[in-house]
Amino acid sequence: MLTILIVDDNPSFRASAARLCQAEGFSTVTAGDLHELSQVLGTSKPDLVLVDIELPTIPGHRLGALIRSRHQVPIVLISALSEDRLRRLFEASDADGWICKPLTRDKLIAAVTRFVTKQKPEASSTARTQDSGAAFRVLLVEDEPIIASRIESALASIASVTSVTDGDAAIECLVNNGRFGCILLDLTLPHLSGFDVLRHLMLHQPESLKNTIVMTAATDESLQFIDPGAVAGLLRKPFQIGALAEMVEGISRR
Repeated sequence: MLTILIVDDNPSFRASAARLCQAEGFSTVTAGDLHELSQVLGTSKPDLVLVDIELPTIPGHRLGALIRSRHQVPIVLISALSEDRLRRLFEASDADGWICKPLTRDKLIAAVTRFVTKQKPEASSTARTQDSGAAFRVLLVEDEPIIASRIESALASIASVTSVTDGDAAIECLVNNGRFGCILLDLTLPHLSGFDVLRHLMLHQPESLKNTIVMTAATDESLQFIDPGAVAGLLRKPFQIGALAEMVEGISRR
């Protein structure tokens, strides 16, 4: 089981963050100060560390050397500071990522997806398929009907497009409908998010990541958890549908 270490001097935040992690099937350990952190690092081996910046004695963004002297583990800074201030402190640290409070499920899954590969997500839903008769199969995961319709039309001549509107349905398609030549994935979805889908691919179809194009209007806070070298492309909304079609056609010719 994946273990997450939560380092924060606020007992209420530690408790709520632990509940959020445990609801996703993760084990948790917590520390409220430097002494407790040293004890926890001596008895536990976390897979991911979430550390508050505004800690007593030593700021959280200065704790990387201490933590990694015990375990080589990814570190994500958490803070209620402004996004700009947090980003600057992150850039001056040796942490791997940053999250603005409040900690939400999507932010947690984004961090876990980027840095850890131990959880198996499960979901179910339904899908609709637009079959153009083409052999190249595309899975389109997009909850905006107008955008989905435009993409389906643009790809009609080169691909058979299966469209779903949430992460649950996307994962069900990946489990039950075999491999797709290309996956077009929005990050912000109802129910399970695009990061849940990416995590499923990392665990079960890692070769499909290279054929996945991420389409999103997400902020930099979320986009930092996308490894640009792991996916086929990243398109920030709004984008030209023609550019997307060219990328898909390029993938189909590999």
